[in-house]
Amino acid sequence: MTRIVLASHGRLADGMKDTLSFILGDLPNVSTICAYVDQDVSLRSQIDQTFAEFSPGDAVVVVTDIFGGSVNNEFMALLGEKDFILVAGMNMPTLVELVSEDAPTVEGVQSVVERGKQSILVCNGLASDEPEEF
Repeated sequence: MTRIVLASHGRLADGMKDTLSFILGDLPNVSTICAYVDQDVSLRSQIDQTFAEFSPGDAVVVVTDIFGGSVNNEFMALLGEKDFILVAGMNMPTLVELVSEDAPTVEGVQSVVERGKQSILVCNGLASDEPEEF
């Protein structure tokens, strides 16, 4: 099974999952880690608890909110210890595609990330008389 972990400072990860569920329906394979919300719970313990829920054969993709932030850095430190693909910089188009991936590979996830980058635009000057539906 493919597992997606959304990890952020504060509750951004929960909000992203909520929006993903609104778009795609129930997402039992998506977990969230909201760091620093509860002062008594360490980020590392949240990570350990999340990974403990996975089966050995699960493909795991972790998406953090920002490269170089403490949440991303904690996962970076675990790359040699645990088997997962790490992506920094969550955005909705990338997450929609990642959730739809059946058997993610580093190369496949890289392609999804590249397409997600293309969806980040300054829209001034792009507006037409008729808005397009997506």
